[in-house]
Amino acid sequence: MADDSKKRSGIDFAIISEKKWMMSKTEITQAVYKAIMGKNPSYFTGDNLPVEKVDWYDAVEFCNELSKKAGLEPAYSINGMNVEWNRTASGYRLPTVEEWKYAASGGQNYKYSGSDNLDEVGWYTDNSGRKTHPVAQKKPNGYGLYDMSGNVWEWCWDSRSSISSERCRCGGSWYDFADYCGVGNKNWYYANDTSSNLGFRIVRSIGK
Repeated sequence: MADDSKKRSGIDFAIISEKKWMMSKTEITQAVYKAIMGKNPSYFTGDNLPVEKVDWYDAVEFCNELSKKAGLEPAYSINGMNVEWNRTASGYRLPTVEEWKYAASGGQNYKYSGSDNLDEVGWYTDNSGRKTHPVAQKKPNGYGLYDMSGNVWEWCWDSRSSISSERCRCGGSWYDFADYCGVGNKNWYYANDTSSNLGFRIVRSIGK
């Protein structure tokens, strides 16, 4: 199933949670984003760098466009600033915070995603040189996922107390101290704001 999805999307996926869903092994790269959306908004540029300077709406629009190109039913209905998630749709989507944390744990018991030593698995303020780095250069976690601690924050679906103007982001970034990069860390960010330390990765339910 994961191999078939790669053929349709050009993205490598890891199967998570007893094969109920799968997640992209890396943050969405600039090359993939440009191929789907026809543009690259990133501050730091390079095909294999994570795309950044994307707001939450950019991320859900990418999911829908990728789904259409893959012949899948888009997960989101978008009407201006109002976005609804069709949970029965077969297409790509952003992870929930619960899914993100489950995936980031890697089935292990580490402080960071894949290790208790952040230098082994992530780019953060002490080792990043204050910039993003190509994906999958550090050690993966137990599920084969890269950069879930550091490099760029990752948008998730969840809103803050049902206030859609604020959405959750997880994982920390190249800009942040180590404490921000732990598996359990999250914070809230305005959905229409962008940053050079904020990107995303995607998931898809299996069997749809």
